[in-house]
Amino acid sequence: MWLKENRGTVMKRILVALAVLNLASCFSIGDSARPIVTETVAATRAAGDRTLVIVLPGFGADAQEMKDRGVAQAIHDVWPEADVMLASATFAYYRDGKLVPRLHDEVIEPAVRAGYKRIWLAGASLGGMGALLYEQQYPGVLTGVVLFAPFLGDSGLLREIRDAGGAQGWDPGPLPAEVNSANYQRQVWKMVKDWSARPELASRVWLACGNEDRLLAGAKLLATSLPQDHYVELEGGHTWNTWLVGGRTVFGKIRDTTL
Repeated sequence: MWLKENRGTVMKRILVALAVLNLASCFSIGDSARPIVTETVAATRAAGDRTLVIVLPGFGADAQEMKDRGVAQAIHDVWPEADVMLASATFAYYRDGKLVPRLHDEVIEPAVRAGYKRIWLAGASLGGMGALLYEQQYPGVLTGVVLFAPFLGDSGLLREIRDAGGAQGWDPGPLPAEVNSANYQRQVWKMVKDWSARPELASRVWLACGNEDRLLAGAKLLATSLPQDHYVELEGGHTWNTWLVGGRTVFGKIRDTTL
């Protein structure tokens, strides 16, 4: 969990990154004093084992926007046996350092208790970083992770990893056990580095990104640590139009290997 005294630093770091992406001009950050609002769209076809796909929004978006954009429908187009939960894990939870514990306590743990046998966590842009942070802090809880053009860290860190030949050859340096605003990006990439010794963990991660996306360089760097067929590069930029195509492609592949 991120330290309280670092919350301002967390917001500053993420706002700077998003300003570079031209995403911070108009947005709603949500209210972390409230429980994470979710909306579940039930599977359209019955299945033996219950499967849930949880989707985290990008910066400034929420569950309603994802519903309006047809996120659940896109997943059901290729995986009708899965329930889809759209979660309003908005920027306020990141800002306050509460995203991961709140996501676990309010969304994922209740889904486990409800009897879901397979739980996939998907995230777009900022939500992709959120999904990776959850995987880093709660390893083994999820069946897998799906990332759409995730925010993967500052350009300096990505350059450092690229100059080392990728995550496998990169030295993250000494890191404390606790994830905080100063080290969360390195903590995520250290997890990626550790996948080289445990490829079965990398095989649980799928990644899609547009070929005109501002975050493409980071996505390609992460792709070098994944199975080759787990990275999908699409036509388009940093938009839901691109990610919906990616969702149909990736979740269709996952369903084919699951059922």
